[in-house]
Amino acid sequence: MRNSRRRHASMRVLAVGVGLTAALAVSGCSANYWPDFSPEPTVTAEAQPSEANGLATVPVSEAQTQTIIDRVALAADAGDASLKVADIESRFKGDALAQRAANYKIRSEVPEYGSVPAQITNEMLGYRLVQSTEGWPRTLFVTVASEAGADADGNPTDAPSIALVLTQRLPQSDYRVSRAISLRGGIEMPKAAPAEEGTALLSDEIESLVLKPANVGAAYAAILQGGADVAEAEPFDLTDDPLLSSYGKAWVTQSKEKSDADDKTQTYSVSVAQGEEPIVSFSTGAGGALIATTVMESQVVDSAGGRFKPQAEGAVSALSGLTGQQDKIVRTVAHQLLFFVPNKEDGSKIQLLGVTSELVGAGK
Repeated sequence: MRNSRRRHASMRVLAVGVGLTAALAVSGCSANYWPDFSPEPTVTAEAQPSEANGLATVPVSEAQTQTIIDRVALAADAGDASLKVADIESRFKGDALAQRAANYKIRSEVPEYGSVPAQITNEMLGYRLVQSTEGWPRTLFVTVASEAGADADGNPTDAPSIALVLTQRLPQSDYRVSRAISLRGGIEMPKAAPAEEGTALLSDEIESLVLKPANVGAAYAAILQGGADVAEAEPFDLTDDPLLSSYGKAWVTQSKEKSDADDKTQTYSVSVAQGEEPIVSFSTGAGGALIATTVMESQVVDSAGGRFKPQAEGAVSALSGLTGQQDKIVRTVAHQLLFFVPNKEDGSKIQLLGVTSELVGAGK
């Protein structure tokens, strides 16, 4: 049972996707990521500064991180069960909050809507980055296990490992999840320095990476909109990309083919752009960076003046308040994305490590 699993969850080595070997074997992580089964000290606060012989502060220990994740998982459990945003607002913000809030709204009004987010557990996995800082805000990158959700058709999904980006804005405030990204099965997480050594958050304009963090989301948005042949695709490894086959340009093509087969005259278009939420870029401490960002995809169905008009129903009606035939319907999908961006001298390409997509808006 899930609650039992949480009570007895232990720190284990990260396995991304079902059936993968441990990340120590596939990603070159330090032996510091092996599980530590020794008793943990009691934690009475979420984050207390520590000193390390004059070195940069690593303000959150493994035990403190576990307490933070325990509380995040409890909030997610409550919200996922009640479908009330108020149950998660103290522990979620930004795009992670927006995606769950939209999902809750749809499911509360359309019980048959099948899409259910993967359930966040408190079982921490062996990949953790801690920002070294003596001030605030303070940011963590933590991987956790999940339990299976469902897709929009109600089909069970795999239980992916989930990457959480959490930030504490001020002393004594709660750490809140700004992004919750499902890691892809079959990928390898990049080598990273031990969490106890800490790491740095990078500037959006740093020049030493294959692409500046500020440009990664925009470049991927151009790929999603225009397809894998656009110029922006050159620095990316798009092998088995999980979005290119069903979103962006592919969505337009597939929707038009279906419309033509039904002898309809509707037109389809899409625009994709970098989202407004801040980019978070972690140095791995071992070369390259993990970059968490969001791109927003607007899918447009237009009657084009014809007699076949798109229908506002189901999830679209729940989010927009529209019902029945419309001249045009715009659906907004948020894609939370995690990339590994290598250093320029590395010679390798940008990898998409994870993605969480959700319908978050609709209108006309």
